Amino acid sequence: MEFYIVFVKNKKKLDKYVKINKIRNKTIIDIRQQLEDHGLDDVNEWREYFNLIIYTKITQAIRKNKDVYYIPNLQKICDIDIDDIFQIKDNLSEKINFNLLLFFEDFKDNQKLNDDILSNISYFDSIQIIRDY
Repeated sequence: MEFYIVFVKNKKKLDKYVKINKIRNKTIIDIRQQLEDHGLDDVNEWREYFNLIIYTKITQAIRKNKDVYYIPNLQKICDIDIDDIFQIKDNLSEKINFNLLLFFEDFKDNQKLNDDILSNISYFDSIQIIRDY
């Protein structure tokens, strides 16, 4: 079973990647979409509640033996602490591979994000950097 952190600005690129690579048995958790679906503008106010929702979705997918594609909310990329995102690995079973899927064109100008990812490269079991999709 696989857990992917997907750095992409547009979910359509991930959908295209999934379709072209014929990936089945997956769950895509898009944080921005979840925020909109639950009507949460300010995550800080409802942080614990929201984290529980996301944790439940991840747990359900794992129980069903589905691969999880987790898309963090990258709208406010300057405010994101990458270490918070990587803490997900601590909550996963050791049987689950922790992977990175990076759509490079979306973040080629963001040196901070690229440095954070490269400095934490040992967290991942595999890394796939896609230049253009």
